[in-house]
Amino acid sequence: MSPLIFIALLFLFLFTSIPIAFSLGLVGAVIAIWKGIFNPILITHIMYSQGIDSFPLLAVPFFILAGALMEEGGISRRLVDFAQFLVGRIRGGLAQVAIVTGMFFGGITGSAVADAAAVGSMLIPSMKEKNYDPAFASALSAASGAMGPIIPPSIPMVIYAVIANASVASLFLGGIVPGVLFGVSLMVYSYFYAKRKNLPKEEVNLTFANFFSVMRRGILPLLMPLIILGGIFTGMFTATESAVVAVAYAFIVSHFIYRQLPLKKMPKILADSAKATASIMFIIGMATFLSWVITSEQIPQQVAETFFRISAKPWMIIIMLNILMLILGCFIDPVSILILISPIALPIIKQIGMDPVHFGVVLTVNICIGSLTPPVGTLLFVCSRIGKVGFYDISKAILPMCLVVIGVLFLISLVPETVMYLPRLFAPGK
Repeated sequence: MSPLIFIALLFLFLFTSIPIAFSLGLVGAVIAIWKGIFNPILITHIMYSQGIDSFPLLAVPFFILAGALMEEGGISRRLVDFAQFLVGRIRGGLAQVAIVTGMFFGGITGSAVADAAAVGSMLIPSMKEKNYDPAFASALSAASGAMGPIIPPSIPMVIYAVIANASVASLFLGGIVPGVLFGVSLMVYSYFYAKRKNLPKEEVNLTFANFFSVMRRGILPLLMPLIILGGIFTGMFTATESAVVAVAYAFIVSHFIYRQLPLKKMPKILADSAKATASIMFIIGMATFLSWVITSEQIPQQVAETFFRISAKPWMIIIMLNILMLILGCFIDPVSILILISPIALPIIKQIGMDPVHFGVVLTVNICIGSLTPPVGTLLFVCSRIGKVGFYDISKAILPMCLVVIGVLFLISLVPETVMYLPRLFAPGK
């Protein structure tokens, strides 16, 4: 089957408003029926055995739950105060605070939607009060949330590690520098935007007493990513076990220390986390079935041949893969892109000598940018509702930010050391 027919079917189902999981399953079913290999028992077996039946995927529900516990446990204000002390006196202080807070949240939850919602609900009203354009404030909150899956821990990286048989620890290490570059690029853009719009700095009491006060309030949330990553890299526990440690830490800090997480909230938190997990796992299962079908039809090989006919130069192949993923990001949700692209791209990157860890981080950055691009930018919908701005306005405001972070994407794609230096330095598991 031609890859064009596969793409046409997928977009046909998406544009008829069929949910993404069912769209993926329907495309796979249509192709399977066409080729005479449709078998409901085989489909469910593939969805389970090759998709969701994986020990590393247990990290997904636990990281979701840990993020929910920390959100409900009173950490938001503490992280914002700490970020304001660090960067509040830079031009456009609240914008800088939003970005740094997003980086902090990225090291805690690993979920872009959760981070964007937390940053937006805390800072969009404050930015509006300081005469920031509501569309800019909402777009910046969305962009700040997009850093969540890049900075470890990262749910998409866990999923990719299962598909590509890659080291979760190496992927987490590889995401640190790109995550920082992502955030710094947004800070630079916000600085020049604030300077052009004459936006204010924030008044910050730069004394040792205030520093220790802010640090004391924020130290426990900030320790969480250090405990998670430190435990993984020292071999104390696996990436999956680290998610369980994160849940225990989040509950202890939120309930016993901050006392802002009453037990009566736990049933709702557990139910919401279960729903989010079920949604992700269902998408993974359907996308795994579709990946099996397109692999059996040798679509990855056909795509690879097409790419190599255009150019055999590795840097050109990488650019074409990025363009393909950015286009898909405009229409398909991040988890689906990850599962769809991986079996297609992995044979290609092996031929050009690209490390799977390097590609995994590049893919993660791609899908994070995809969550910011209209018409199906998930984070835009979240932050437009929080900021009470129209989707057109937030889409217009996000475009310059997308161009800035796409620059970071191509930098990390074409300069492997930006991703691979830390994994090679620490070489976890070796």
